[in-house]
Amino acid sequence: MINLNLHTGLAAAHSSHGVSHEDYNQYASYCTRKLSRLRHGKVVRKELLHSRLYKNSLSTRVEVDNNGENNGGGGTSKAKHAYRAIDVTNLPSDVLSSHVNYFLEPLYCAERCWAASMAVRAEQQRGDDGIGVSSSGGNVKKLSRGKMQANSIKKLRKAVYYATLLETLTQGSTGADGTENGGEQMEALPPPVDEYSRMEARAYASWMKGNLALEMEKWQVASTEYRLALTMCETIASSLGNINLELFDFFTTRAQNVIAPLLRYCEYELNTSSSNHILQEKGMISTEEVLHNDLLRSSSNSHNVTPLEIGTSESMMSHIVFRENSITVETRELRMALLTIQDSKRDWVKKTSNNGNSGSDEGDDSMFISLLSGYDDTISLANKELKQLSAWKSGPAVNAKKFQLMNVVGYCKYQKLMMVMSRNEGMVNDIIIRGNDDKGGMSLKHLEEVTHLYDALLQDARAVTLLPGGGAPEDYDGNASVAAVEDEFLLEANANVLRLRSLRCYYLARMHASPLVRKYTEALTLLDQAESLAREACEEIGACDGMEGRDDLVANLENVLDSMRGDKCRLLAVSYLNANASPTLSKCLLERLYDYDIPSASAPLSHIPPKLEPMTCKPSFFDVALIYASSYPIEELKQALENHGGGVTSITSKGLLGWFRR
Repeated sequence: MINLNLHTGLAAAHSSHGVSHEDYNQYASYCTRKLSRLRHGKVVRKELLHSRLYKNSLSTRVEVDNNGENNGGGGTSKAKHAYRAIDVTNLPSDVLSSHVNYFLEPLYCAERCWAASMAVRAEQQRGDDGIGVSSSGGNVKKLSRGKMQANSIKKLRKAVYYATLLETLTQGSTGADGTENGGEQMEALPPPVDEYSRMEARAYASWMKGNLALEMEKWQVASTEYRLALTMCETIASSLGNINLELFDFFTTRAQNVIAPLLRYCEYELNTSSSNHILQEKGMISTEEVLHNDLLRSSSNSHNVTPLEIGTSESMMSHIVFRENSITVETRELRMALLTIQDSKRDWVKKTSNNGNSGSDEGDDSMFISLLSGYDDTISLANKELKQLSAWKSGPAVNAKKFQLMNVVGYCKYQKLMMVMSRNEGMVNDIIIRGNDDKGGMSLKHLEEVTHLYDALLQDARAVTLLPGGGAPEDYDGNASVAAVEDEFLLEANANVLRLRSLRCYYLARMHASPLVRKYTEALTLLDQAESLAREACEEIGACDGMEGRDDLVANLENVLDSMRGDKCRLLAVSYLNANASPTLSKCLLERLYDYDIPSASAPLSHIPPKLEPMTCKPSFFDVALIYASSYPIEELKQALENHGGGVTSITSKGLLGWFRR
């Protein structure tokens, strides 16, 4: 049997041909070229080409004319290369199993239609409607939003048709009517593909049907189809868990990150619609209000905006709370991105709590980086919508929308920074505990690591103070560069900055006071600064009533203040001894009984064997020369000199060159 590997093949095609950066026209062109290559294969061209040259093949659709004769699926045309309508379901299972192109052809037909639909939707999101300019320079009337949406739905219908055809082919076929040899029933043939391929085809068809229902706002149908696709992907992942871990991760990721957010969004819309109708039945809302809500929802969906109606829920991320403001998340893409982040964060917290660490394992690191990437994607979406709104004229509605998006950006950045800071503080605590457990206490390397982490924490804490958002919606004038609003959030952020500054100064002082550095004057100055900042931070944190973990933070700072006092007294004593120490060489303790300086390293009690000490002495040659020179007869020496010199003490020359003989 054939193994199609539908989803992995499509994932590779998406990443290589424009889908990853939303260039759906490029992907549609690729699908067209791919279909041409698939249909012109030497083995399958007879069954897949629409040429009347192959009208006698099994794939020719049976079309009976007015005379009751089969015209070969090509109408009344007798041309050799006229169009031939084909029906691949006429092929028996043994023919289908002979080549994989029989299944890839409807698959890429569905992908081409889906890409065309997504391209139309992307143009609709960009607002490319009205009068446009053609390549020749003339004005071309573009489609309206209604016609663009209708065109998108039309393409999705064709995609659903081909996806359903693919699912039918994977189940096997015995012919158009299931009979052969004069109407006799054929024996049941095995399916042309394996079980995994049939499950993949069913999941793909359900996903495509859900996309069509979502575009048509048929929430019940979309929920049913997405739930079926989710179940099939989870079933495939569980069956491949012990066989292929790579495929297990692929289908699990697709189920959790692609299909599950769509399913939750459809369920939310279904619950919202049900709430309106229930309230209408009870008389709490009129028919006109229900129609108005539906009209508002359909109008906003054309702009990719879904207003929050009755029956909102926290679990659906329909609104968020940031800086004392309840912000409604109206955009479909933003809400789905927040739902994905919520699920990823729940999984990450659960895994780190089960492991009992700060999330430093390799698996936890990958989940953490994926979660941060989710926040970055959400921030990018919100900034993209803000950029679109910047071209609009300011007004109450536009400013309110800008205020919502600005707070969404601030909320995502705040959550991202708090996760990074929490992780870094956990690493700091681990290093401190590990250093205190050592025999000699925290070493210089431990102090450097802690100080480096506090540098990163201080940078993130200062970034928190600069986050957008806050204030009242009616006070926002549409200008994103206004001064920061001094609310409780900003006070807490500034207090946290003071706390981190004091801790950073404290560990910097300990670095300067280490035995390998011995800069005691700088260490004392840093300790004074750290103590001043710690006292100010305690006052600021104590004034923030709603600050999370306020009591623990204050208690930690008080413990650090006590440690600062002890370190300061110790540094004063060491600094005094270091200033009054005499420069000595390395001596043992017996040789430095009257020295009060602290040795830079541990000194032994005595040297074994004793060290050699230099002594002052003269060379023996001078001693011997002195003996002989002192006893030599001076008078005899003078007499010998006079005898050999002939009594002449000096020689004079009166010649021309006499001067040179001197």
